[in-house]
Amino acid sequence: MSPKKRKSRRTRQDRARTTPEPTEAGRVAPGTTPDKRPLKRTPAVIASPPDRRVTALWVLLWILWALGTPMALAALLFAGLDTGVDPMDPRLEDPQAAQEAIAEHADRTMRAIGNALIWLLVFAWGVPALGTVCALALRRRMAAIAFGVALALSVALLLLVAPPNELWDAVIAHLFG
Repeated sequence: MSPKKRKSRRTRQDRARTTPEPTEAGRVAPGTTPDKRPLKRTPAVIASPPDRRVTALWVLLWILWALGTPMALAALLFAGLDTGVDPMDPRLEDPQAAQEAIAEHADRTMRAIGNALIWLLVFAWGVPALGTVCALALRRRMAAIAFGVALALSVALLLLVAPPNELWDAVIAHLFG
């Protein structure tokens, strides 16, 4: 066998006589026990998972906003389309009774449109505003940002469709007039 590949066998006495190699600062030589540990260790703090009730609140508010707003908008549109009088109404035969039937139907339609508008404002603006306030109160920054963006999006889109003074006048007329 070539001399490079030959292993030299050392006896136990030879191994015991050798001095340990110098080690890095703060480490001990292999096979020896330290008198005192050089490093102080602090336990790692593992954060507990978020409360499931808070997560359920966010999911509920998102579902209310994402599904309630289009449904309230559809209800508003359908209430606005339902302005016609039933042509089969027998009261339309008499001119005096016809005016009363038309006025009654107009009042019912205006109440339905007003209710649908209130529900649209509740779902489009109220739910994201409530979510933003809850997220800020619970110190959930990402949820507050997300609900704030949803609120800004809803407000901007609704104000593009109807000016604020018309919305205000419609709400005041529905609630107080």
